[in-house]
Amino acid sequence: MRGPGGRGKDRRGPDPALLLPDSVRSQMGRLAILLLLSLAFPGFPGETPAWGQRSPAGGPPDFLSIPSQKIDLDGVGVHYVEAGKGPPVLFLHGLGGSWKDWAATLPAFAATHRVVAVDFPGFGDSDQPQVQYSVEWLTEVTEKFIRERKLEGVTLVGHSMGGLVALNLAARPGSAVEKLVVADAVGIGDKAEFISYAMTRKILGPETRWESFEGFLREEFRGMVEGFIKDQKPKTARDFFESVPRNPITGNRLLPMTPSVQLTASIIDFDVRPRLARILQPTLILWGARDPVAPPKDASFLQKEIPRSRLIFFPDSGHSPMIEHPAFFNRELEKFLREKS
Repeated sequence: MRGPGGRGKDRRGPDPALLLPDSVRSQMGRLAILLLLSLAFPGFPGETPAWGQRSPAGGPPDFLSIPSQKIDLDGVGVHYVEAGKGPPVLFLHGLGGSWKDWAATLPAFAATHRVVAVDFPGFGDSDQPQVQYSVEWLTEVTEKFIRERKLEGVTLVGHSMGGLVALNLAARPGSAVEKLVVADAVGIGDKAEFISYAMTRKILGPETRWESFEGFLREEFRGMVEGFIKDQKPKTARDFFESVPRNPITGNRLLPMTPSVQLTASIIDFDVRPRLARILQPTLILWGARDPVAPPKDASFLQKEIPRSRLIFFPDSGHSPMIEHPAFFNRELEKFLREKS
């Protein structure tokens, strides 16, 4: 099923074999590299909604005016917002995001549901503990949050990295998840698109020759690269990033890095595919047909592997349909929430 709008022209990034130009390399500092290695910026077309706009009298709450709440989960303060009464719906953001990514969705459901949106540890207003950030660890945190906030029978809605966490949690035996909504989840199939976008937003392709990429990395991650090439010499930039989490030298050096960088490596290394058949909950898959990060073929794969799933493409949307086309996104979510499990 497809939403309104035409298919439009195919928008492809640069040739993945392009080498990094010297002019681009010279302009990139440490902060830029960290941003490029993570998805700290969504990169979607269109403008972000005005989160601080006041609601009309009698309308849904202004979520920016809701006092911040924090819950202690094993010594980690997890920030969240909550409003409404009714069946619980928990929203999980993507890499580099926060609960505000759902600002156009939360007010639409607060009148009929108990809506909750969290900031993952390391993001938004949650604590940033010195731990090894991974998909599995975020899954544990989410499971504890559901238990502590008594959200049994929850509909779990996850975007991008949050979608990957949601899939992993829903597949666990005895999961409290009653329904599942996955929007443009990253890290499902071939990681080439994710690696390319996460590293460089298409400035570098995943098949960029190591000879070109090595010097680029040396300037910013000198110790990591020196240790890595003593152990093995990758052929491409993609080989390097796929090997980082499994390499004892580079893997240990990820610990002091930002949560986004650690999680980028974890997403590359994590494989949820063998667990998908265990997801027996009703599942709605919402996907941007022009997503440069999570290719539409991954959405089709999820639909094939998850028994009780259906797929809806947003023809003119990129990686963040709930922000790019909130009315369409909310309409499909509302229909799904009305259905009996």
